[in-house]
Amino acid sequence: MTPKMRIEGQQKLISVLIPVYNEEGNIRRAYEAVRDTFDQLKDRYTFEIIFTDNHSTDGSIAIISELAKSDTRVRAVRFARNFGFQRSVLTGYRLASGDAAIQLDCDLQDPPSLFPKFLELWEQG
Repeated sequence: MTPKMRIEGQQKLISVLIPVYNEEGNIRRAYEAVRDTFDQLKDRYTFEIIFTDNHSTDGSIAIISELAKSDTRVRAVRFARNFGFQRSVLTGYRLASGDAAIQLDCDLQDPPSLFPKFLELWEQG
């Protein structure tokens, strides 16, 4: 993959990868936390969220699809069957189009409020 050419001062795109399996109670909360974090960083970064649904049996895909319809920064991927957590993560990385990617568990085990520090360290190399 070739490096993306950026115009000086242009925002960098950050891909946020969220693997999902039966997370209907967490999806909106994760989306809102990511959105709110990037609202605070909007002068430097824009973002996309890639939800990879590992064939959930609850209402996860319906919620993700609704978010994708209402926010063009959200992408929904649903597997035809359960391929496992690692495939969800790998698929997210393969579909990411950002300058950098951050994997996030849907239950917010590691909160998006850590993103500014991650991005600061990434920018430092």
